[in-house]
Amino acid sequence: MTIQINLNQPPFSFLDADQLDWLTSRLDLVFFNAGAPILQQGDQAPGIYIIYKGVVEERDPENGQVFSQYGKEDLFDVRAVLEKSCKHTFAAVEETLCYLLRADDFIQLLEQSGDFSVYFNTDLGTQQSMVERQDSSVSEFILSRVDDDVIRPPVYVSAQTSLARVAALMFEKKHDALLVRNGQDIGILTGTDLIKATLIGDKTKQTRAADIAQFNLIGVEYGEFLFSALLKMTQHKIERVVVRKEGQIVGLLELMDMLSTFSTHSHIIAMRIDQAKSLKELVVAAKRVETLIETLNGQGVKITALMELVTTLNRRLIFKAFELIFPQRLRQSVCILVLGSEGRGEQILKTDQDNAIILDNEHDREAVLPLLQQLHQALLDFGYPPCPGGVMFINDSWIHTVEGWQERVDRWLHSGKPDAMMNMAIFMDGEPVCGNPELFWPIKASWQLETLRSSIVSARFAKSALQFETPLTFLGNIREDHGKIDIKKGAIFPLVHGVRALAFEHAIDECNSLERLAILTEKGVLDSETAQGLRDALVFFLRVRLRQQLESETPNRGLSQQLDINQLRSVDRNMLRHALHRVKKFKQQLVQHFHLENF
Repeated sequence: MTIQINLNQPPFSFLDADQLDWLTSRLDLVFFNAGAPILQQGDQAPGIYIIYKGVVEERDPENGQVFSQYGKEDLFDVRAVLEKSCKHTFAAVEETLCYLLRADDFIQLLEQSGDFSVYFNTDLGTQQSMVERQDSSVSEFILSRVDDDVIRPPVYVSAQTSLARVAALMFEKKHDALLVRNGQDIGILTGTDLIKATLIGDKTKQTRAADIAQFNLIGVEYGEFLFSALLKMTQHKIERVVVRKEGQIVGLLELMDMLSTFSTHSHIIAMRIDQAKSLKELVVAAKRVETLIETLNGQGVKITALMELVTTLNRRLIFKAFELIFPQRLRQSVCILVLGSEGRGEQILKTDQDNAIILDNEHDREAVLPLLQQLHQALLDFGYPPCPGGVMFINDSWIHTVEGWQERVDRWLHSGKPDAMMNMAIFMDGEPVCGNPELFWPIKASWQLETLRSSIVSARFAKSALQFETPLTFLGNIREDHGKIDIKKGAIFPLVHGVRALAFEHAIDECNSLERLAILTEKGVLDSETAQGLRDALVFFLRVRLRQQLESETPNRGLSQQLDINQLRSVDRNMLRHALHRVKKFKQQLVQHFHLENF
């Protein structure tokens, strides 16, 4: 029998060629009329079904609630086979053809293939990792780890060693950096440090090594991925890190050693940003970030690492533009904030601008306004479209002094109106990226006052998480929006805002949703299983959205929130269902927690 479905995708692609051939030989084709029952509650399933044509609906027999609809190449009901009993009912919505893999044959494959078995007996996060590993044309760089092949053994000198002796050792050992012992402290001294101290500065050959060494060492663990080390170098603007193993320094990892072995562009972009002398040069660097995203996504870099890297590069872009535009005398008199997904560090492809500014003194407004127009234009040139809602520092509503912002926060929270609460939510995700960050902390402290975070205010703040429906009933056989769902409204926003509402209630400082989830778990607000499920769901939503955005040929691809269900493989639709169920359950928890049925 010729098989008319694609088995060269997860989970069947976890089988080897012989197992796949055997599976193909064991499949039977079965037909169901429209409305015909396939499985009833309590039935022992004859096997797992793979839909070739048609639609199957899963319902709760007690209340008729539709859990899912299954379409071409979707599987059901694995749980009924593993648990020996069907929990729900399954019926054909229209004339349906399915391939049936008998229960005994399915169990035999689970016993023969480790990955195949793990996929069906694990959580959403592990399933994602397995699928990503198979999907990606993973480069050697992404899979490589920090080990003896890439690190240099450490060379130590004492605190009293002269700079002349340090230079001689560097030449002798062919190292550009040595470690300096100063009592219990260990610092680092580089060739660049030597040049600055002796040729540019006032140090002599007899100066002690400890006098110019840097003791705030940045390190990575032996065995970490090389990409993690590169990310730290990019974030801290350094070209080497120390490598630790069980707490002890075992070597140095140099950027040049890494780049001589593996090709990557993130550090080159970062250096171009730092060295830029004009906004035109910054625009060139900004345009390379999107190419970097496509490359690293194709190479299998995890979405969380990609977010962190892109956040670092984008904030350096904005900071450098700020330095080029704002005169020195005004830089400490203002604080530029990025808000929304950029503030949370969850933006990958550029979306619309969300930003604000804090003035130290109202008298500076007149001098600052034309500079903000220049910075706004620079962001447009970098690829950030204007915010449709006007949340930008060029608008009066988003320019205030510290006192002005504190009053505005107070008005938002006391108003309780949906627009005011959404403004508060956007502002709550603010992170300072330019100017004087000290201007922001008293404003942030103002909404963490217990008097402003009453149960009523917290409930009003949380209510927005319920404003969009979870699009579960459209899966598999979407009946509107031409087969598309709005992944932001239906999935990402309710999850992110629900987590944000809990963070608001408990005065949590962190902005990133994944970090907020970790802290909420530590505080006992969420149990570990719920938090991990939400984390896995958010990572999946971001990954599947990015994949379709990168495949789009429209301008401003980052603005696209429409997820085309028909472009998803069965395995992705299945994970999407699971992730959406997590969001739906989380919204129900929010209703109970904040008593939202009263609002």
